[in-house]
Amino acid sequence: MRDVFVAGVGATTFGRSGRSAGALERDALAAAIADAGLTAAQVGGVARAAGRGEGRAGRGLRALGPASVSAAQALQRGWHAVASGELDVVICLGVQTLRTTHDHAALVAVRARAAEAYMSRSGATAGHLARVVAKNSAQGAENPRALLARAHGAAEVLESELLVDPLRRLMVAELSDGAAAVVLTASRRRRGPGPRPLRIRASVLARGPVGEVNGAVAEAGRMGYQAAGIGPDDVDCAEVDDATAAGELMSYEALQFAPEGQGPELVAAGFTMLGGVLPVNASGGMLALGEAVHASGVAQICELAWQLRRQAGRRQVAGARVGLACSAGPADDGAQVVSLTIVTAG
Repeated sequence: MRDVFVAGVGATTFGRSGRSAGALERDALAAAIADAGLTAAQVGGVARAAGRGEGRAGRGLRALGPASVSAAQALQRGWHAVASGELDVVICLGVQTLRTTHDHAALVAVRARAAEAYMSRSGATAGHLARVVAKNSAQGAENPRALLARAHGAAEVLESELLVDPLRRLMVAELSDGAAAVVLTASRRRRGPGPRPLRIRASVLARGPVGEVNGAVAEAGRMGYQAAGIGPDDVDCAEVDDATAAGELMSYEALQFAPEGQGPELVAAGFTMLGGVLPVNASGGMLALGEAVHASGVAQICELAWQLRRQAGRRQVAGARVGLACSAGPADDGAQVVSLTIVTAG
């Protein structure tokens, strides 16, 4: 398999704009292609994630199969097309409108059961979950693409409406719309000025049941670290699935950032906040940008690119050279697919 590089990224704002899929993805595609210093004619194909009935890939661009249900699958499809030698330039695109096709209330209930089980075995409290929200909302407030972001204190989080015990309203990501695109290439050479392409050191998929993806996250982490030839201590910044605050805490342990049962200690100690040892969700994560089911996983790669290029502004992680992104999304058969990507500046 060939090396694969991130040559360009682009994303819209995330919020509740009500814009069409076509309008959102045109903006993301144009930004990513321009960022890569390419033209649309040089793109070999598009691996797209979108909801059913959300149109097709940008006009004139070849679709790499039908639209994936999740950004995780689109990322893997695009990476494989370049790594295998099928194509030299591919775009991974995720677009989400407010025409959501899943029962969000039912999914929150499933996630609440997972959160309750995690809290029981780890000793995590509602206060720990509130600290995750406070951290991500403060970081998201520095992200101009996070239209839903507003800094919340932990006390405000604990006073918000109880949705499904133990999850309160501010502990659960709102649904949002937006689009993100990533240009992948087989060459690190770049024509003209601009940042040097970043290397994808690992791109892996794992599967798990809805609401109980921690095992799949752990499997993806093991495979990803092995493929990249690094360990969790080498990661400088991470973007992980925080559809709920408990989901982020579970990821700390599944990705080996903390021993089993010690995820709450990381957030309590400030280990994962901006300025800490390993900032997690410096973008604000889904708790700040909203849960854009088909686009969030691609947007994570955009954030890693901005971090590793030193283009993240006030949310910049100092000295970041190794970034990890991990997202979960629905598969066609109703299961969940977890994608893990490790990107490096060197």
